[in-house]
Amino acid sequence: MGCAWDGPAPDPRAAESFAGPWCGTRYHRVRRVSGPLLLSACAIATSITLLACGSQASALPRPPAGLQAVVEPGAQSTAVADWPATGPSLGSGGPSLDMMVTKSMLYAAAVRHGLNPYLVMGLAWHESGWNPNAVSSAGAIGIMQVMPATASVDGPELLHRTVNLYDPADNIDMGAAILRNNLDHWNGDLAKALTAYYAGGRAVTDWADLREDCRRYVWAVYDDAVMFRDGRGPA
Repeated sequence: MGCAWDGPAPDPRAAESFAGPWCGTRYHRVRRVSGPLLLSACAIATSITLLACGSQASALPRPPAGLQAVVEPGAQSTAVADWPATGPSLGSGGPSLDMMVTKSMLYAAAVRHGLNPYLVMGLAWHESGWNPNAVSSAGAIGIMQVMPATASVDGPELLHRTVNLYDPADNIDMGAAILRNNLDHWNGDLAKALTAYYAGGRAVTDWADLREDCRRYVWAVYDDAVMFRDGRGPA
């Protein structure tokens, strides 16, 4: 019995890991005891376990500030060697052409909106695994998992046009624009920007008061961005 976990386990290869928001419970063999006493003992053990798990989850730290989210105009040209390669891979063991095309679109959208390409790639990977046909149970669509109602408002407002979320390029452009708008609104605070992307602006608060699912989401996207930055991504 452990704390509930509603997302994927962190990549054990991640360069910057964290104490995950779950904890296990060891099982010990016990002697046979009477029914009421056994129930009381189980209830006490369960309470202790939940308290321990809760205290561990609440200790989830804020992600480090080393991942630059916003890239000023012109910065790409001065550090081009640091950005991901987006050319086609001809090796038989390399990523598929579809993956490389998606990577190129994510890179282009990041540059267009002044974002760190690794951050955009990590966000898209956590949201959909770069699957353009992904549709969530809530109705979020595509690679960046954008809600149609959000796109109907933010498309004209942020991109000055309507968008087709079923078109991968439009979907990525919309998601990147939303992320950049969030970063601008919350003064470059990555945790708040990602929280707004995940749960809306009303969920945004200081890290100490942030919901646990929001904290896990921020960490998951951060870890995926680091994965791509360190060359351990799928493409």
